[in-house]
Amino acid sequence: MLTISDQSEGALLGALQEQLKYIEDERTRERDYLMDFYEGINIDHYVSEFFGAETLRQAVTPQNNLTRRVCSLRAMTYKRPPRMRTSDEYMDFIDKHSLNAQRRMLERLTFLLGNMAFRSKWNEIDQKVEYEILSHFTPLFLAGDSRDKPFGVMYPIENQGNARVSESVHAVWTEERYGVPGRHFLVDEEGKVISMNESDINPYGILPVTFCHRYPPMRDYHVGNAMDVAQTDLAVNVALLELNLAIRYGCLGIKYISGVDDPSRISIGTDKILYLPEQANFGVTSSGGNLNQIIDSTRFLVETTLNNNHIRAKYARDDSGNAPSAASLSIVEMENMDERSAMTEDTWRPWEHKRFEVDSRIIQVEANRNVGTEYSVDFLEPNYALTPEAEIMLWDWRFSRNLATPMDWFQYHNPDASPEDLARFEEQQVEADKPEPTQNRLLNILASNGNDRPSD
Repeated sequence: MLTISDQSEGALLGALQEQLKYIEDERTRERDYLMDFYEGINIDHYVSEFFGAETLRQAVTPQNNLTRRVCSLRAMTYKRPPRMRTSDEYMDFIDKHSLNAQRRMLERLTFLLGNMAFRSKWNEIDQKVEYEILSHFTPLFLAGDSRDKPFGVMYPIENQGNARVSESVHAVWTEERYGVPGRHFLVDEEGKVISMNESDINPYGILPVTFCHRYPPMRDYHVGNAMDVAQTDLAVNVALLELNLAIRYGCLGIKYISGVDDPSRISIGTDKILYLPEQANFGVTSSGGNLNQIIDSTRFLVETTLNNNHIRAKYARDDSGNAPSAASLSIVEMENMDERSAMTEDTWRPWEHKRFEVDSRIIQVEANRNVGTEYSVDFLEPNYALTPEAEIMLWDWRFSRNLATPMDWFQYHNPDASPEDLARFEEQQVEADKPEPTQNRLLNILASNGNDRPSD
């Protein structure tokens, strides 16, 4: 977070140059640490800090990834693509498939990192709005302004996969405030400005970046993250390595010899005979650790962390062999569902409207098209497995009370259906709803030359 005294060019550049001197701050290192555990990289480096080099040679370092699974279980809002109710023109100008995938990842990383930024950008080739997740960014604030809405943002472009440069380059966007036009330019690690247009003006007037939080900010713009999950992930990997070592040492043991003054005479192998001088002793010790205690302690640690994050722990050895019903699953997952519903209303529904406003402005500037202001989104509940009979009863109940239409059923089971598929299904429904023509028995007999006349 960076506070700027005013909107003048000198104040902006001065603050940015000072910030770039300390761009590798503690918050950046913390986010890299969390990302490592989510992606499952550098785990052996973090685990090795608890063991000596010789000990690490005795067993394989575990690569358990608890962090990714917890983030996936908590990020349920976009598990199924929500239904966007807006103009067809707007839908034609956005990359829908990219949006669905990016929103799903955005929700997971928001739970992991606490704060995230999401950029909407114009693709000149496809003439569509594309999307980009910004995991590392610095929000810019004006002195005295609210901490709820930054007036600018700076982010490293080489970390986003769009470019590979020899030195660090950051993109800077500011929006129009108090009659002062917004700015857009690049700045290198020495604070030198790289112009993107003639006057370094933000062509949209607003930030093409939207922000989201794990929960509404309280004391600071940055909110809490999933460090508890990452630390548990590290502890589990350390415990699993200790378990591997205990198993190895328990099977092979630690061999020792006493009373031998010349170690060069010792040669041990499965195909060798060990000769011991008089009064020499040979023995094998085993580790004193209890494997079940290690397993139970690790399990308790995982359960505590999952419970604190509204997730029910389930283990394979607890499965009685009977698949739970949809009703029982909805009951045991009630706490997670309530937390998901709260986050949907507090974070994702307001964010969807902000993203739509940004997309509309980009389309208006780049394509000179007005896509309207109508936009709403229906977040779909996660489906639990239903038996065919239960699903038929559910949809019949919805149809009978005008809570759903056949088109809703078709879109529910075919989320990727094309407009042509939807139109074809609609035609089939119209044909099915047409009343059958009245049958005239006499005309049918005459048309069939009397063959259909009943026999006496």
